[in-house]
Amino acid sequence: MHELGVLCEAVKMVNGIAEKNRISRVKHITLEVGKDSGYVPAFFEKLFPVAIDPLPLLAGSELRILMAEGKGLIVKEIGY
Repeated sequence: MHELGVLCEAVKMVNGIAEKNRISRVKHITLEVGKDSGYVPAFFEKLFPVAIDPLPLLAGSELRILMAEGKGLIVKEIGY
């Protein structure tokens, strides 16, 4: 289950962007997941609360997942 490691890195990146831009709260994060990436979207959803737990700026935020063609994974949008 490599989703946890990838998700933790993504939320750390989002947290860094929020801090740098003095954003007080992140409402949602949208991940674009490639259909051929090997990632299981349900694992991202299940693990999201664990990944954001140590990051107060992301407390209560929502994870949105978009499925796309290809093998990639992209942080598509940050809502604040």
